Amino acid sequence: MQTPSRERVGVHVRSLVQAMPNGVVLLDARGYVREANREAIRLLEEPLEGELWRAVIERAFRPQADDGHEVSLRSGRRVRLDISSLAPEPGQLIVLTDLSETRALLERISHLQRLTAMGRMVASLAHQVRTPLSAALLYAENLERGDLSGPQQKRFAGRLTARLKDLEQQVNDMLLYAKSGEQQPVSKVSLNDILNSLKDQIEPLAERENVTVCIENNVEHGSVLGNLNALTGALQNLVINAIQASKAGDRVLVQLEQQKDTLYVQVKDTGTGISKSDLEQVFMPFFTRKSHGTGLGLAVVKTVMKAHQGHIEVESKEGEGTRFTIQLPLANSSAFHSDQEVCYESS
Repeated sequence: MQTPSRERVGVHVRSLVQAMPNGVVLLDARGYVREANREAIRLLEEPLEGELWRAVIERAFRPQADDGHEVSLRSGRRVRLDISSLAPEPGQLIVLTDLSETRALLERISHLQRLTAMGRMVASLAHQVRTPLSAALLYAENLERGDLSGPQQKRFAGRLTARLKDLEQQVNDMLLYAKSGEQQPVSKVSLNDILNSLKDQIEPLAERENVTVCIENNVEHGSVLGNLNALTGALQNLVINAIQASKAGDRVLVQLEQQKDTLYVQVKDTGTGISKSDLEQVFMPFFTRKSHGTGLGLAVVKTVMKAHQGHIEVESKEGEGTRFTIQLPLANSSAFHSDQEVCYESS
């Protein structure tokens, strides 16, 4: 039996490499491109053979802050790089996998799933929206009466505002849930910016319910990589739940701590608590035991945390209160210890 010559084997190998759907680049011992297939040239958009790989990286790659295990190219595509040695031969083998189509498909699937969920949401929201809307219209009609005293007008105006805020929260939940599976613009977000935005959002509700919300921030100059509106909205949902579970005069604590490169945010209340059976379902879309609301608040929180490479856990006992714990990766922060609390007291 005749053994194929080394040249013929080499020709077959090169043909296979050229036919591969992945980009393949072979480097010599000095880091120069010895060979590249058509897919590699298509992805990197330039002839490669004979060029220094480091120079190719500088020209063709454009790393982004949210790349993770992927690398962005100047063309806008994202690829995964797998690098291995050619031992016992000198040099390296680099395989580039184009993830752009995969990401687009996953986003499309996610979009379809969210459309399906939105269909369910529209059906379930019909009466959820109608109830506060009908109440708001009733209060508005009462305000039009000319025989109301000053205190009566104030009471009806307060109730009207409360019903409209309920509607606003439901719309916000829908928007956050609808956007939660999409790519959002990300940047380095200061924890102080998140907390200041959170304060502005929850202060009116805390005052109305006569609940004190305290924020204990033990992370100095902390920041995370993410979307300010999404992160603030997620924390807002947790604090709103805590306020609504509390009695007048109760206290809700939002506590921030750092362990190594991880941010821990705890939202604790001493309210009604959650039953053991409900704990397994609280993060499911549309699950709620309230007479109002969409049941999307905690589902939104979980989705936002996942999008930010974070995690959320819940501990609760009926009649004793609930504690939600969020874990998020920090971006270039230093820790300090402080006993100072910033409380937004009910007036």
